[in-house]
Amino acid sequence: MKNTTKFIFFLLVALLLSCGGESFLASNDGGISGTGNGGSKSSLAGSAYKGPFIQDSEVNVLKIEGDSSSLIASSQVQANLGDFLLEVEPGLLSVATSGRYYDETEATYSEESITLKALVNKDPEQPALVFVNVLTLLSHDEAVKGIDLGNSYEQATQDAQSKVKTLLAAVTGDIPTSQPFTNMNISNRPGTTAEDNAYALYVSALFSEAVNERRLEEPQYSMATLLNTLRTDIGNGDPIDETTLRSLQEANGRLDAASIQQNLESVLIGQTIAPVGDVIDTVTPGLEPPSNLTTSHNPTAASQQFCFDMTAECTNPEHKVQIVTATGLTYDLQIDDNADFSSPIVNLSGWRRNYYEIEHSSLGSGTRYFRVRKHHDDSQLSLWSETDFEVP
Repeated sequence: MKNTTKFIFFLLVALLLSCGGESFLASNDGGISGTGNGGSKSSLAGSAYKGPFIQDSEVNVLKIEGDSSSLIASSQVQANLGDFLLEVEPGLLSVATSGRYYDETEATYSEESITLKALVNKDPEQPALVFVNVLTLLSHDEAVKGIDLGNSYEQATQDAQSKVKTLLAAVTGDIPTSQPFTNMNISNRPGTTAEDNAYALYVSALFSEAVNERRLEEPQYSMATLLNTLRTDIGNGDPIDETTLRSLQEANGRLDAASIQQNLESVLIGQTIAPVGDVIDTVTPGLEPPSNLTTSHNPTAASQQFCFDMTAECTNPEHKVQIVTATGLTYDLQIDDNADFSSPIVNLSGWRRNYYEIEHSSLGSGTRYFRVRKHHDDSQLSLWSETDFEVP
């Protein structure tokens, strides 16, 4: 029976792909805000991953009509590959998958269960294919909001996805993608785009690595915690908080593309894994903090000097010839009398020179802390470079 079901699934995928190079999820005119007009049931196939969801994970489909929703179909993931197949009504559908998943960074199955969602505008009588992943979850609620405000499904999902990518750009920078999140997989299945798949796999692996490391110090921290934090940020229009941002930035440095590929190949047998190493290589240089951070007291000018991204230190007069105006980035600068930078004396953004000077007396006396990071024009933020100094 399982073999028959899988045959039907792949036959459905082949049917979808025979429709040409258009999106798997065709739009549908009519109904509420252009989200469906009723009709007979048809097939909805898909795959759920944060790493692949394991066999018997739940798949529930809710039909969204106005500000209400109703459960219209339920199924389970087939095998440990994340695949599912249902018969559903047309219209605006929320596809929710709940269960444990394969961790592509540690080659283990998660202990915790999570729920991921994807929003689909299902055509009447036409089969559809949808990939449910962390990106579709992060954009789900914002897309629903946009539709409630009267926007079309296409416009609402496009706006929601833009908000997700803007939030994540603090880590990734502006990485171009061409397909909706629901068309992104962790392997290069027919009809998908390798570069988009690589972005989706990178985000998935990055989240896993960040959660696994943070859990060492905070045992209660979970994937659900991270995802809910980011969903709240998107909903409120807030940037990623400093603790989460640093966790994600540092996780990037621990990602091993070869291990991720090998781990996934062991469960997605015969599939070509998305080229995640390309994204890691693109992201990494922008996360490097400013180099050679030094500071010194200039008694002649009664000032405190700060130098960074130079080969000469502030105490060496040669640093002056290395003062440049940055291109492609600015600097964020903070000076504080607290090591956690909770009450900065100086808090600058948009600073373009690799040199800063402040009146010495304005710093008071005692131990002071200075940090600086790069703010790239594509919104990527580097790690902070920090030092402390004494003010007599």
